[in-house]
Amino acid sequence: MPWKAFDYRGQEVFVRVLPEGKPIVRRGLVEFRYKVGATKSYRTDRDNMEDAEGDILDDSEFGGKPAQAPAELREVPSVPADENTIIIHTDGACSGNPGPGGVGVHILRPDRTLEISEFMGSATNNSAELTAILRALENLSDEERASSLVHLYTDSAWSLGILTGGWKAKTNLDLIKKIKTMIDTCAKLELLKVKAHAGQAGNEEADYLATMAARREDSSTRERPRRR
Repeated sequence: MPWKAFDYRGQEVFVRVLPEGKPIVRRGLVEFRYKVGATKSYRTDRDNMEDAEGDILDDSEFGGKPAQAPAELREVPSVPADENTIIIHTDGACSGNPGPGGVGVHILRPDRTLEISEFMGSATNNSAELTAILRALENLSDEERASSLVHLYTDSAWSLGILTGGWKAKTNLDLIKKIKTMIDTCAKLELLKVKAHAGQAGNEEADYLATMAARREDSSTRERPRRR
């Protein structure tokens, strides 16, 4: 399917359209990319897009390639969780790209739950997603990294591709290096993919924490006993 220029919050972007130039809408969302030749797609409400002047470009004219799936894009852990497993969900939010960014981390331990909602200032979607993963790993104790089974879920396929799938990054290199160093200290860590906005407990909480941080431009941390 071809692409056409639209205005997204004052910025020109390119939306996936039908041959006649009408945006393709699925579940109320349209697919868009920030520039000709870009490979990363995003989705937003159709109402956020306004028509702009410009020709309709077919895929060959637009350039770029669909984002490849990470080599290790696993949703099911190789070692099933038990009552002692630490379950982590992370998410990043960004209003604009770049724009006010937020981090959400939800850590479920056997006896307690930790929630982190951190405002990042100006950020990109990718830096927010990566920072959320880093914050989660930083909040594991030395003992947990050495011996606990840890399942860390993210809905960012890009992050998993960079961290486990052999993708090459051009930005956020220092951040990625820090995360990989932390990963190497974890004896039984599995990085897993979760579908966004699918109602999975933990992912929904992480999404809310990240979104609130970006919207309110404020940070908070809360720990409480685990609910049984």
